[in-house]
Amino acid sequence: MEARDRTIVIKIGSSLLVSEETGKLRMDFLYHLMNDVVTLRARNFQVVIVSSGSVALGRRYGARTPEESLTLPQKQAAAALGQPALMAAYQNFASEHDMRIAQILITRSDFDDRKRFVNAEDTLEELLRQGIVPIVNENDTVATKHLRVGDNDRLAAKVCHLVEADDLVILTNVGGLLDRDGKIVERVDNLDESVFSLAGGASGPGTGGMITKLQAAEIALASGCRTHITSGSCVNPVVDAIDGSRTHTVIESNITPESARHLWIATSLDIRGFLEIREKSLPSLTEGRSLFPEDLVKVSGEFDRGDIVSISVGENEVARGIVAFNHHEAQALLERRSPDIFSVLGYRTRPDVVHKNDFAFL
Repeated sequence: MEARDRTIVIKIGSSLLVSEETGKLRMDFLYHLMNDVVTLRARNFQVVIVSSGSVALGRRYGARTPEESLTLPQKQAAAALGQPALMAAYQNFASEHDMRIAQILITRSDFDDRKRFVNAEDTLEELLRQGIVPIVNENDTVATKHLRVGDNDRLAAKVCHLVEADDLVILTNVGGLLDRDGKIVERVDNLDESVFSLAGGASGPGTGGMITKLQAAEIALASGCRTHITSGSCVNPVVDAIDGSRTHTVIESNITPESARHLWIATSLDIRGFLEIREKSLPSLTEGRSLFPEDLVKVSGEFDRGDIVSISVGENEVARGIVAFNHHEAQALLERRSPDIFSVLGYRTRPDVVHKNDFAFL
């Protein structure tokens, strides 16, 4: 199977991006951040940025009251005002390095609804494939209390699951998690209550504190992603953390993103459909090939794109996988067996019924 690029999700808090005194962007921070992104990409790392700051920045142009006193419509208006200015700043720094960026706005329903989750996953995968840096934020212009992920620390951890990230780097205005003597806890192998008890409250113009960063790490761990909690107030905030050249907090995961994904697929109880495949196809599939229409013998059940299906040879279940078509489309591909997907389905897409990365063999 082909080697996978290392993927890093960088989460940036409002207190680093926006000055609490002036309400303006901290251009020196953005300069150092984007230089780090360029360095990481030169090492063939894939980078996703989860950026706060739209509400804090937008308050300059709208309601001037303290952020905690803003009504929901005022916060949504501030986000609408601040988001273009925030993206313009990212674009200006990216263009200096001939780097392309893209904006992704997400609400909680994008994670809760399977179809929307798959669409977001596919979009991010394609952007990264094209060498583009996605910049993700919660869609504060439309998100209500019931639609919010909650804070951008946890949003970043959920994005780690979307892109199968290896590292989550949470940049903050402190050096890491502090112990009771005020020293940085450099490594956490077991994220238990004793660790959570060290967390304090929020600081600066953001909505999260150390407790939300530990909660984010807990989410990231489940997808096989290690978490770095580190200061963003330095020259190389991300690179130094990844290289281990600056003291900060690392929360380790004992599984890899690939194994976490395969475990989730293999142990899922929500099986929506069944694919029977040719016995002669099995050896090459176990060696890392995707499953194509010509491998199919039978399609049964009612499933949508992104659902988990059982894959069998005869009556023996051999694998489970995330299917790329709904049951009507899979049946049409089985019956036609044409290499021209467009002639069968009426739209262009990749030809694999189950991609090789979406298999879990039993």
